[in-house]
Amino acid sequence: MAGIKITGYGCAHGDRTVTNEDLARVVDTSDAWIRSRTGIESRYFADSRSNLDMACEAAETALQRWGGDRRDVDLLLVCTFTPDLATPSVSCGAAGRLGLSQKVMCLDINGACSGFVYGCTLAHAMLTAGEARRALVIGSEKISPLMDLTERGSAILFGDGAGAVVLEADGTKEFASCSDCVPESETLFCERFDPAIMMKGQEVYRFAVNAVPESIYGVLRKAGRRAEDVDWFICHQANLRILRSVAGKLDVGMERFYVNIQRYGNTSAASVAICLSEMLENGLLKPGQRVVITGFGAGLTCGSVLLTV
Repeated sequence: MAGIKITGYGCAHGDRTVTNEDLARVVDTSDAWIRSRTGIESRYFADSRSNLDMACEAAETALQRWGGDRRDVDLLLVCTFTPDLATPSVSCGAAGRLGLSQKVMCLDINGACSGFVYGCTLAHAMLTAGEARRALVIGSEKISPLMDLTERGSAILFGDGAGAVVLEADGTKEFASCSDCVPESETLFCERFDPAIMMKGQEVYRFAVNAVPESIYGVLRKAGRRAEDVDWFICHQANLRILRSVAGKLDVGMERFYVNIQRYGNTSAASVAICLSEMLENGLLKPGQRVVITGFGAGLTCGSVLLTV
């Protein structure tokens, strides 16, 4: 299947660093407890920045790295479950602030932690069908206002941030996608009029350690590849123990899994986008390398994409 190429990338995060010790002052927990169960050491909270602010900072960096005429971007997808407003969308606000063309198609995707992977899948479909020439895909979340600091299970996990990529069709690149859904699950949810995230952590863990390897094997089968053909696995940064379990089930060393959860916590739809941006900025992703990106979370949902750099 014809693929896509990443021509620009960027990331952003909240303005305040919150350590485990900071949380231990207001939640019944400790640094040792959080590290041992999640791998998280700190995260960012956006006290004075909106979701739109972070989305636009990440996108502006991606557009500048791309270096083209931003009016040529004709598809803008913002993956988020934490918009600043019910309407208008974050994507419409970003299009105006970034100076994109008035012809750009703007769409927000509420796929929670799977959102960015789904956004890349939709962008690929539009780009390879000729319905768009260039896509800007952003994963951006401001989760901190939705956290109940009396509920230790979720209060320790989340952070605020954004990541963005500019995508174009490229017939020389590989691409395959795979998705799964367990509908009507209240394992991880946030009510509309009582906005605090509630999560049944053990159930999410059990889902993830089984669904993520199955999703990765599914996308490998579609692509005609094996795990040893993949240079990097970039999974949603939810819990370090989940990542280690997935690596074990794939029989792949952790050195091929990118991990930054220790610095960001769980940033939902932003996490994979931030990982991609950091890896590209630091030269970890080389031209021609094969990458699998995977998102999983509320829904419950899970999705994977295989692409080449």
